[in-house]
Amino acid sequence: MARIARVSRTHGPGARLNVARMSGHRVMLWAGVAIVGLTCSRLALTGAQTPRPPQPVTLDTDPALVAWWRFDETSGKTAADASGHKHHGTLDGGLSFDAHSAPGRLGRAICLDGASHIITVPGFKGVTGTQPRTVAAWIKTSNRAGEIVSWGANEHGQMFIVGHIRGRVGVTPKGGYLYMKTPTDDDAWHHVAVVVHEGSPPNLHDHVKLFKDGELAEIDDIGLLDLWPIETGSDQDVSIGRRFNGCLDELRIYQRALSEEEIKALFNLQTDRPLTNLSSKGPQP
Repeated sequence: MARIARVSRTHGPGARLNVARMSGHRVMLWAGVAIVGLTCSRLALTGAQTPRPPQPVTLDTDPALVAWWRFDETSGKTAADASGHKHHGTLDGGLSFDAHSAPGRLGRAICLDGASHIITVPGFKGVTGTQPRTVAAWIKTSNRAGEIVSWGANEHGQMFIVGHIRGRVGVTPKGGYLYMKTPTDDDAWHHVAVVVHEGSPPNLHDHVKLFKDGELAEIDDIGLLDLWPIETGSDQDVSIGRRFNGCLDELRIYQRALSEEEIKALFNLQTDRPLTNLSSKGPQP
């Protein structure tokens, strides 16, 4: 964009042009060009601004964050996706923010009845195949069962269900299950996360970690078929809160395995910190 600079001329031996420099811009002239009989007092010149340095990547801006529902709405039946990928959720079964929004762990939350209430995400298949992934959320419930989030295909090893198993948060690919030792059905807010690391293919026994309130959780039980591969299908769209009686807040899905430091940052509400301050690996493509 052209900028305006003030130009004046001195006379006599050693005559020269004086160009008033504009604040914050660099003025450029062509060397070796004689200007004779200059009478104008203003001249349009090319200006350049110093480019701003790139902003550091955080857990909120990580390209691997494929979905993030904050549930901060107070009206309507759409749960906005804050990740920027437009995976907005639709509240079904009589669920609405007007009637079922409540104070959350951070801002507002959505509270479901464990019966007809559900949130569907049309067209979003989640993280499929054998890809690494992380699911993290704040939950508050006194119920022993119910899904936090699920997707996949209705075959052994091809579903991916994160939810309550016997009052503890766990995961099942529909063929084996894994859940933490300490309960999460005490009607208090807990931050929970499921991390699937890279494998060829991954399985519950060797590649899955569970976290509660920022700490790696001790495993209580690994069900039968724990070595069944996790090869998530793509028949079903993502659904949230199926048969879940309680409140959900800040539900995130990442298409990579978050580190323990990153899980702790989610729990500590430090998601705006640069990833380089949390993990040496940083975000994965």
